[in-house]
Amino acid sequence: MNRAPESSEWVALGVLGKARGLKGDLWFRPYNEATEAVVPGAVLRVVLRDGVKRALTVEALSDQGGGLVIQFAGVEAREAAEALTGATVELQRKDFPPLEEGEYYHCDLVGIRVSDAAGKALGTVARVEAYPTCDALVIATAEGELELPITDAVVLSLDVAGRTAVVDPSSFED
Repeated sequence: MNRAPESSEWVALGVLGKARGLKGDLWFRPYNEATEAVVPGAVLRVVLRDGVKRALTVEALSDQGGGLVIQFAGVEAREAAEALTGATVELQRKDFPPLEEGEYYHCDLVGIRVSDAAGKALGTVARVEAYPTCDALVIATAEGELELPITDAVVLSLDVAGRTAVVDPSSFED
C-alpha cells in the first residue's frame, strides 16, 4: 500500500499464533503492542494462509505475561483454533479508535510527501518501522530508501490531513 487507507479498507493489525489450550484460544502477535483496536465485540477479518477471509468477533483478549491471547466467538475447540494459526488479523480503518490531537496511526502516514526545511522534495513515506526506542519513517527517494527517526529534532512538522511532512535529515547521523 503506497497511500493511507480509505475508511472502508482493511488494515493488518497482527498475526495469529498457535492455539493455546483446548477451548479455542490463540496467541495473538499484534504489529503494535499498544493497539487499542482489538477489544471484545470488535469484528475482525481473519485472512487465512490460503487467502480465505473470515469475519470473526473478538470474545475476549487477555495478556498472559508472555503475550496476548485472543478468543473468537464461535471458535470453541482447539481444532477450530488450529485452522486459524498463521492468519493475518485485519480491521477496517473506519473502526479504529479515535485519536487525541497530534496522534496518528502508522498506516495514515504512508504516501505523505516529505520535504526538507528548505522546501526540497525528498520523496514519500513508504512505511513506518516500529523500533523499541522510537518509530522511524521510511521515505522512498529517487536514490533509494531513507530511514529517519520520528523525533522532534528530525520531524519538524507532520500534517497528516494535508499529507505533508518537513524533516531535517542533517540532525540525524546514521
